[in-house]
Amino acid sequence: MGKKTVEEIYQKKTQHEHILARPDMYIGTIEPVTEEAWVFDEADNIMKQRKCTWIPGLYKIFDEILVNASDNKVRDFEGQTQIKVWIDGEKGMVRVWNNGEGIPVAKHKEHDLWVSEMIFGHLMTGSNYDDTEAKVTGGRNGFGAKLTNVFSTRFEVESAHSRSRKKFHMKWTNNMLNSEPPSITPFDGTDYTMITFYPDFAKFNTTGFGEDMLLIMKRRVYDIAGCTDKSLKCYLNGNKLPLSTFQEYVELFPTMGEEKKAASYSRVNDRWEVCVRVSNMGFQQVSFVNSIATTRGGNHVRYITDQIITKVTDAAKKKSKVEAKPHMIKPHLFVFINCLIENPGFDSQTKETLNTTKPKFGSNCDLPNSMIDYILKSGIVERTVEMANSKLQKEMASKLKNSDRRQVLGIPKLDDANEAGGKHSARCTLILTEGDSAKALCTAGLAVKDRDFFGVFPLRGKPLNVRDASLKKVMACEEIQCVMKIMGLDMRQSYTSPDNLRYGHLMIMSDQDHDGSHIKGLLINFIHHYWPDLIKSPGFLQQFITPIVKAREKGSSRSVSFFSMPTYLEWRQRLGAAATTKYDIRYYKGLGTSGSKEGREYFENIEVHRLDFVHRENDDERIKMAFAKDKVEDRKQWITAFRNNENVAEHMDYSVKSVSYSDFIDKELILFSVADCERSIPSVVDGLKPGQRKVLFSCFKRNLVKSIKVAQLAGYVSEHSAYHHGEASLVATIVALAQDFVGSNNLPILQQDGQFGTRLQGGKDHAAGRYIFTRLTTAARLLYHRDDDFTVDYKDDDGLSVEPFYYVPVIPMVLVNGTAGIGTGFATNIPNYSPYDVIHNIRRLLIGDELLPMAPWYFGFKGTIEEKEKGKFVSRGKMSVRADNVVSISELPIGTWTQQYKKFLEELREKEIVVQYREHNTDVTVDFEVLLHPTVFELWNGQGVLEDKLQLKEYIHATNIIAFNKDGQLTKYADAEAVIKEFYLIRLDYYNRRKEYMLGELRRAVSKLENMVRFVREVVAGTLVVTRRKKKELLDELLQKRYAAFPPAQKKKLSSTTIGEGENDAPQPNPEDLEDQYLAAAVGDDGGRDADESVNKATRDYDYLLGMKLWSLTLEMINRLEAQMQRARADLNALERKSPREMWADDLDALERHMKKHFADRETEIAGILKKKLELKRNFEAHRVRVPVLSDKARAALNKESEKFTKAGKRGGAKDGGEGDGGGEAQPKPKKAPKRKKKKGSDSEDNFDDSSDDDDDDDGPDPFADEEKPAKAARAPRAKASGGGAAAPKAKKAPAPKKSKKKSSSDSDESSSDASDDSDDSDESSAGGSESDDEPIVKKKPSTKPPPKSKGPRTEAAAKAPSAKKSVVNVDDDDDFLNDFGLNAIASSQPLKKAPPPKATPAAPKPVATRAAAPSFLDDDDDDLFALGERKPPVAATAGRGAAAAKPKKAPAKKCRRESDSDSEDSDSSSKSSDESDFDFYHTRE
Repeated sequence: MGKKTVEEIYQKKTQHEHILARPDMYIGTIEPVTEEAWVFDEADNIMKQRKCTWIPGLYKIFDEILVNASDNKVRDFEGQTQIKVWIDGEKGMVRVWNNGEGIPVAKHKEHDLWVSEMIFGHLMTGSNYDDTEAKVTGGRNGFGAKLTNVFSTRFEVESAHSRSRKKFHMKWTNNMLNSEPPSITPFDGTDYTMITFYPDFAKFNTTGFGEDMLLIMKRRVYDIAGCTDKSLKCYLNGNKLPLSTFQEYVELFPTMGEEKKAASYSRVNDRWEVCVRVSNMGFQQVSFVNSIATTRGGNHVRYITDQIITKVTDAAKKKSKVEAKPHMIKPHLFVFINCLIENPGFDSQTKETLNTTKPKFGSNCDLPNSMIDYILKSGIVERTVEMANSKLQKEMASKLKNSDRRQVLGIPKLDDANEAGGKHSARCTLILTEGDSAKALCTAGLAVKDRDFFGVFPLRGKPLNVRDASLKKVMACEEIQCVMKIMGLDMRQSYTSPDNLRYGHLMIMSDQDHDGSHIKGLLINFIHHYWPDLIKSPGFLQQFITPIVKAREKGSSRSVSFFSMPTYLEWRQRLGAAATTKYDIRYYKGLGTSGSKEGREYFENIEVHRLDFVHRENDDERIKMAFAKDKVEDRKQWITAFRNNENVAEHMDYSVKSVSYSDFIDKELILFSVADCERSIPSVVDGLKPGQRKVLFSCFKRNLVKSIKVAQLAGYVSEHSAYHHGEASLVATIVALAQDFVGSNNLPILQQDGQFGTRLQGGKDHAAGRYIFTRLTTAARLLYHRDDDFTVDYKDDDGLSVEPFYYVPVIPMVLVNGTAGIGTGFATNIPNYSPYDVIHNIRRLLIGDELLPMAPWYFGFKGTIEEKEKGKFVSRGKMSVRADNVVSISELPIGTWTQQYKKFLEELREKEIVVQYREHNTDVTVDFEVLLHPTVFELWNGQGVLEDKLQLKEYIHATNIIAFNKDGQLTKYADAEAVIKEFYLIRLDYYNRRKEYMLGELRRAVSKLENMVRFVREVVAGTLVVTRRKKKELLDELLQKRYAAFPPAQKKKLSSTTIGEGENDAPQPNPEDLEDQYLAAAVGDDGGRDADESVNKATRDYDYLLGMKLWSLTLEMINRLEAQMQRARADLNALERKSPREMWADDLDALERHMKKHFADRETEIAGILKKKLELKRNFEAHRVRVPVLSDKARAALNKESEKFTKAGKRGGAKDGGEGDGGGEAQPKPKKAPKRKKKKGSDSEDNFDDSSDDDDDDDGPDPFADEEKPAKAARAPRAKASGGGAAAPKAKKAPAPKKSKKKSSSDSDESSSDASDDSDDSDESSAGGSESDDEPIVKKKPSTKPPPKSKGPRTEAAAKAPSAKKSVVNVDDDDDFLNDFGLNAIASSQPLKKAPPPKATPAAPKPVATRAAAPSFLDDDDDDLFALGERKPPVAATAGRGAAAAKPKKAPAKKCRRESDSDSEDSDSSSKSSDESDFDFYHTRE
């Protein structure tokens, strides 16, 4: 071949020539391709996927004509109703006809061409070049039908246009190179357009359409029928197609074994139709853009699938804790999409992929919740989790694979059996011990066994509950990984026997207590979850049981071992109290209690201590019930049925050789579950959990009125109350009982002396127990009265009398201090309520009135608490907006801590929402000044969602009030009022008991005094000689003279569970304390032991007479003794006349007096802190802050948020307290302090979920003063009360944030060294108040009337009242600061006057929630620092929101006097030293 010329190398082509030379640029490849394609099977009337060989270019020229006909429907929506298609394979002809408006039969003036001639016979012509017009047609580039003409041997156009009254016809041949002159004829019929063409098969290197090609072309006609409007009917070869909607089109596709669900399809709006199904053949999509089949998808498909992937990812993470990736989800999706996109752009002329970006779609498609729910329930989530787990299982198997099966490396604490992994591996046993100390015991015991067949591995704490844990979490659990590696287990394998494992047996050696049973259960659950057939192998799983109690006979080496507490208690009861004194009883808390010698004894008798697990019918279901997350209701019934079963003697029998899994769960594991609930959920009677009750019992026993270190108190509690768990959790419990910041306790029972935590971190910032001190508060003995100590039943722990089953306080403390806790199957969450409301309701019950509804109340909380629906309250923080748009935040919602909120503000800064913020917080007050970006502020303020976006609203739920009733049964209470009603009956019964006890003691004291007076007079008169006489003679004479015998008082009260009497374990005050300590002399050595036991007894009985000191014979002492007798008789008569209800009322009065003083002192202290802060605070000059321009990312986020608000806001409205999404995506909530896990054995449940409120300050007048309600709305229903009844500014109406998902109540293993199961009891505290008179409340006489209602906001008249003579320091937040505490409200129950007083008719009984007003805030006169009840009218507000008020004069702040040890008044009566006090022995204490 010769060298090419320049002309041959470099060529210039016309566009027509270029199309024919390079067809792939315009119509796609002209070579045949073989691919999987969906085609319509006429026999089965369904779409089927099959391999087809076809030519894309040939298909494209057909599709261009078909899309043109479809586009005409858009232009003539009403007129066009039909598209008819004929495909003649034999002739090689295609004809497409539609009855839409025809093409105008007119000449184009610019080009002098007929319109039809121009748009079908000249390249780059058409009607789609105006990009300013938003069109939803398929045409775009001006090629379209011309390409069909170019690749046809014959191309004909016929179009009738009724408005032109003409019909046009023209024919082209030879690839559009030749044409006949157009034919124009008159026409009076209806419009239509018909295209007929004969493809040039030679250009496609073929001779005809071919079978597969015809099938694909016919399916394309079905596509058009399905993706166009239902008013358009399609015909193929003269037959009408049986579908006209996209939904009908989708139903032609197989469901792949899945049931058809209506929710899988949705017509989202006029431009989007979507259907999602499960795919079994990888990711599949059938999508159309403006009737164009986008066979390779594009941005529209990605837009829909991304929404699905996000939802499935979240569901997988929530359900199985799996981090699913998109590539794990897409293979399970079959997506159908039919959409209209404005001016769409494609990757090429073939239009297989949409390139238009989402913002330019011209519409949105947010998948409806019904479709999302369908997708999440369709099995896609499960398949995704399975795929994710499969990958993790491979990684895990690779990680655990041993190169040498006989040797395991990398596990230092493993003592491997020498024969493990060898030919004798089936005889080997791996012993899993609970901790290193148990391993030491096991190793010592194995000294008497063949070590070749025993391996030992210590577990660290409790293993993971793998049933609902993610594989990623399982991989992170070192203990589980080690057990699998040692045993040779593989998650991907299924085992029916241990033949292929390194060990033939797995033995669990844990403590014999409740937590040890839980460890056994968790290991059983682990094996059952991954290898359910393996646990069916007899003897594979075993347990090594050790004694929990040993009774060793005194003077003998013989001992009796008990493997469960019920067995021991039965033995002790059978033997009787006298016989058990012959034994030394020892409680074996853990395996570490046993020594090496005992370990050898255990293994020498291993057959006695080894118990095989055997599988029986229904065992699988029982294991799932105990550990599966979705079996919570079953667990509740399981626990409730056990507690209600009076025949608790049905316990585990350890004398057998094997036990079924069901028996283990129902007889042993159940004990842990019950104990878990007991230490996590309080008693409704005293509001305490066991750990808290032990602390209180020990404090009462020690009479803790002087401070001691918390660490020392923890040791004392462990010693005297048989606390069997870690001291770290006990320290946390003590700390929680003393906390008093906002959100913790309203009435703490322990006094703080040191740093016990603040609202800054929700109590977690407390000092270590060795640095802080505590003692009982004065309120402790007012709440838990001394005389009630003798009426309650005490528990017995191994012969030691410990805390009672429950104390009986004067008011239900479970409501006053609230609580929260999670046990097995049950969880409780009880908010705090006002002690004044509780007292008021009890008084109503005492007089027979109905209870008034109560709302949560937290001392010191300045925000508002409103009831949104029954049992659901919303707590709002406090904010105001200044004139310079700075948001001043002076209170946070309950449960939101200061540091946590600061972190939230930092996140907003990173998102460019917050420009800058300043903080002036203290340990008791909140003060943030936040400068939002002007654009953000304008958007949020305009939408009314400022409060929601700043996370100043949290919900308080009072719908899960669960507690143990007096019979020890878990009970759910409907509301707080139901708790009070039950408590009332219990408490009234115990007042009867107290009265009976006190009458008995007073009668005893009167009788004793009468005998003592007679005895002294007879001795003085000489009628009774006591000197130089034998003891027996003297005692006989006393009997003859009928002197009453008084045996020494028993030091402890026997209860139904108490066996025997100890000397030093009396939990109550000695009744002798009622007597004269001067006369109650101790009995000394009588000089010799009398052989007659009856004489010894009589000596003790008359010791109160014969043991009197000689000073008692003096005249002064005789007179005092007679005076005491008269007083005793008078008090006895007074008590006999007093009813139990009157006794209760007296206790309530005493408690209320103390509370008023306590709250007043706290408010004064906080007010002093706040005043000092205000003096030092500098103004935030926002105008000096440089405001940056929002980045594109931040602006896009705002635009998205605004769009959502437009849709969601219109639906939900922007109403105050609504529960919509606020019209936009909520900013991330400040994360709650993570729950501390409970440590094994800890009797605690971490709580510190508390906060301390107090105010911040604003320098301006109340910006909401003009928005307050009219005076006639004087009093609001109780449910609308704020934290303390203070007048709250009317908040802007704003939609509420989306509901946060409730935390499911799952079973919790208690774990965490510093968590306290009882720390939950220190939930939250606050206070508040409303407006008061100008007269100090303290001058008013107390009233028995209930506290008045408060309607919340002040009246307009009050707002416009003239200013007081003295200026107020701050009239916005700071004026409300003390207002919100509610001291005045609780100090007086009389309704307070408004200014001016409203004209109101007598109202019905007021709800309890709101009390009278609190004192106004400080003015510049120090003498007026805290004038109780003085309410100064607010300074008149200047116009405009947030205008600054007149600044206060600075005055030297008074030093806050530190609270003295007021509790010392509870000191022991024995501290009195005067003779007179010695004779005051009978009188009861305060």
